[in-house]
Amino acid sequence: MLRLLVDAAAGATVTLALSVLPFSPLAGGASAAYRDGGGYVHSFTVGGLSGVVAGVPLLALFAPALWIAGRLGFGITPGAPAYDLFLAIAFALFACYTVGLSAVGGLAGAAIRRHTGIDLDPASHL
Repeated sequence: MLRLLVDAAAGATVTLALSVLPFSPLAGGASAAYRDGGGYVHSFTVGGLSGVVAGVPLLALFAPALWIAGRLGFGITPGAPAYDLFLAIAFALFACYTVGLSAVGGLAGAAIRRHTGIDLDPASHL
């Protein structure tokens, strides 16, 4: 269990380090699953867990940015009646992007480990 959490934290670190690039959760999930070395279902879980771990600090940046954007007039202002629905949709899309792409990256990491000789272990590159 501890190894699973360490691998997920390593994948989350990769996601956070590459967060300025689009689709960075794919790389984080792939590196977490590559480090773990399990099968496809287990790698999907490890990648998803990596996305959950990476989502916490990203959410700490996303929530205030969403509020500031609303205050500046972009999207729906915080006083609007549909603001709660807007927040629910925005956070659902954020979760799908972060956790979903990390889980898909976990599948990619398992496939890369199984079928190629490419080294995706972040500990060997950082």
